[in-house]
Amino acid sequence: MNTRLPPFTAERLLHILKSQLRAHSYLVGFSGGADSSALLHALWRLQDELAHPIAAVHVNHGLHTDADLWQQHCEKFCQDREITLTCLRIELENRSGKGLEAEARQLRYQAMSALLKTGDSLLTAHHADDQAETLLLNLMRGSGVDGLAAMPASRPLAAGVLQRPLLNFENSELIKYLHRHDVSWIEDPSNQLLTHDRNFVRHQLMPLLESRWQGTGQRLLLTRNAMAESRSLLERLADEYLANNLCHPLIMRVSSQLDGDPALFKLAMRRWLKRAAVPPIPARSLQSLYQQVFQSGKGRNTRIEWAGWLLRFYQKQLWLQRINPRPPGDDFTWPGDSATVELGDGRGRLLLVGKNTQKPPPGLLISSRKNCQGQAIRQGAVNKSLKNIFQAAGIPGWLRDSIPICQLEGVLVAIGDWCFDDNFAAWLSENQLTLSWQPAAPLLKYIVAQQHPVDHSDAVR
Repeated sequence: MNTRLPPFTAERLLHILKSQLRAHSYLVGFSGGADSSALLHALWRLQDELAHPIAAVHVNHGLHTDADLWQQHCEKFCQDREITLTCLRIELENRSGKGLEAEARQLRYQAMSALLKTGDSLLTAHHADDQAETLLLNLMRGSGVDGLAAMPASRPLAAGVLQRPLLNFENSELIKYLHRHDVSWIEDPSNQLLTHDRNFVRHQLMPLLESRWQGTGQRLLLTRNAMAESRSLLERLADEYLANNLCHPLIMRVSSQLDGDPALFKLAMRRWLKRAAVPPIPARSLQSLYQQVFQSGKGRNTRIEWAGWLLRFYQKQLWLQRINPRPPGDDFTWPGDSATVELGDGRGRLLLVGKNTQKPPPGLLISSRKNCQGQAIRQGAVNKSLKNIFQAAGIPGWLRDSIPICQLEGVLVAIGDWCFDDNFAAWLSENQLTLSWQPAAPLLKYIVAQQHPVDHSDAVR
């Protein structure tokens, strides 16, 4: 089996870039190491053919005593070739619980992506050896198809896109390129520390595998490519389900199609969370979610938390939201001289909108369900309980305390901006006013939209 990868040349890099999404400009993540030096040098040679400006960004982590010297090397490299270089410094505190290596990577990408404008591309120098190592590391973490597909050649990043044009070239070929063009580079001694998982794979595991199975790295890339194709097919299957069952970016309908099919359920869930830019849900939590929804008969009590996010189940729908530990505050009176009142905690604001004087009736109290238990609102000859109103509105129980409730002289007069006491509705009509609730939290916006089939948001701003 011929598994050899091609030599690295500027011409091959040009062909790859032209086959990918065209960028308005290229920004190279430049550490000064061999890989990023080969990438930036080849791009510098291609400037006329690319017809797009190139620049570089260097992130100084400050972890090594020579960090400032490395930055100076990068500055001279770019100065000699008239390449614009931005140097950024980040402070690592190791508070994430994932280790300095993971925190450095996260902060590095955050810092670099902030420089991207719409249509810009951040180029990183990840190569074929990195790809094979990533596959093995993800295999050791128990990853599924997504993890075994390793790093994609490109993906959205902030306002632009992240591209990895060197994934089909080995590190040894990049080194040969640097020697051919007499380009110097930095050697980071931390790359030899076996305490880092990737270094252990690179310096211990890969040579051992290579001694037994020649061409191990290239063989792993064949596996990676097969996994990438499988992932693409699975994503299309999941997208078909989501196209029919996603009520809102944060609300997924759980249809009977998923009952008895845990694999499809997990596939749709992972794809949904990825599209929502939510951290991956742990496998154990996902299995627990399936059991609670379909097997325990206690779906209405479902509550799954991870990485600051929360999943709940209500009326055959899964609702996704950030964890907000703070309940709505105490009751307060709407200021008599203001047409707007801020509610806080993602609940946004209430507004009185109209052509006439926009002031609330004196003593209008802003409250919430937790302070109105057992009360009802009068409509015609019927007193409607809060519970029945919320159920009719399709509002999950855990979100009901976030719905603003207005009281006047101890009487409920408004729930949100869609359910009014007869006397309050008459007062609004007589004064040619509209009560509008404009929440900030995405799920509360959805709830408001469901109560108003015709969007009136533009009319009240």
